[in-house]
Amino acid sequence: MRVIVILNPAANNGRAQQYHTPILQAAEPFGGLEIRLAERPGHAELLAREAAQAGYDLVVAAGGDGTVHEVVNGLYAVNNPAARLGVIPLGSGNDFGFSAGLAGDWATAVPRLFTGTSKRLDLACIEADDGRSCVFDNNFGLGFDARVVVQTQKMTRIHGFLKYFVAVLHSIAFYYHTPYLEMDFDGEQIAQRTLFLAMGVGRRGGGGFLLTPDARQDDNLIDSCLVNPIGRLTMLQMLSQALKGTHIHSSHVTMRQSQRITIRLKDPAPIHVDGEMFAYPEENIRQLTITSIPAALEVVG
Repeated sequence: MRVIVILNPAANNGRAQQYHTPILQAAEPFGGLEIRLAERPGHAELLAREAAQAGYDLVVAAGGDGTVHEVVNGLYAVNNPAARLGVIPLGSGNDFGFSAGLAGDWATAVPRLFTGTSKRLDLACIEADDGRSCVFDNNFGLGFDARVVVQTQKMTRIHGFLKYFVAVLHSIAFYYHTPYLEMDFDGEQIAQRTLFLAMGVGRRGGGGFLLTPDARQDDNLIDSCLVNPIGRLTMLQMLSQALKGTHIHSSHVTMRQSQRITIRLKDPAPIHVDGEMFAYPEENIRQLTITSIPAALEVVG
C-alpha cells in the first residue's frame, strides 16, 4: 500500500513540524510512508491532487482542520479518486476527526492508517455568485460564527480549545452585526436578520462547540443552526449550552436538516468553511448555494 502524508508544519501555531520524524518512525513497522510538506496556503490541496493522480492508495492530512479541508478538496478534484483519506490530528481543533470518529492523537492515528477500517462520508459543496466554489467536510458559518474564525487568525500565543474560546469572548464583546438573509432550505423560504447561520456535515466546530450536535456524516443531510439576533448577555448564557449542544432547545435557535440551501445576503458578512475563511465582508458575496454530496469520500481510521 502506497501511503503519502501531507504535513502542514505551520499547523497549531507551528507545533506540527515537530512530528515529522516521529510519524516516519511510527509507520516503519507497517512498511513505512512518505511525507511531503505543505509550504504555503493551498499547497496541501495541490499535493493531494497530485498524489491521487499518481496512484497513491492513501493520502493523509497531517495538521489541523484547515489541512484536512485542503487535502479533501485536492482529492475531490480528481474524479472518482481511488485514493482514500487518512488524518493525523495535529491542529488546534481537530473537529473533522472528532465528528468522523477518528483517532484523537497522532500516536494512535498512524497505526490506524494501516490497520483501520474505512467508511464513506458525505461532503457539501459551496458555490458563490462570484464564481468561487469548494467542498467542505465538516462545517460552514456565516456572521458571528465566521467572525470568531477571523479573530483566531490574529491569535498566536495561545492554542487548542482556549484559542477558540477566547476568540468567542472577544467577538461577543467587540462584534455585533446581524445581516439580513433570504434563505431557502429545500423549498422552505425564510427571510430575517440573524446573528449567525451555521451548518454542519459534522457535529463539532471550534475545538469543542456542538453547534450541529445531531449531524451525521453519512445521511446526505446538512444540519443548520439559525440564531436570531440576541443581546450579549444572552450570547454569554448560550455559550455553555453550545458546548453541550443543548442550545438547540432555545427559542432563539432554529435547527433544520436539508440537502440544498440557498442564501441571499442583503448585507455583506464574513463566511468560513471548515474553520478557514471563504469570504470576508469586503468581498461582497451576495448569494451562496450549499449542496450535500452523499458518500463522496472514503476515509480510513
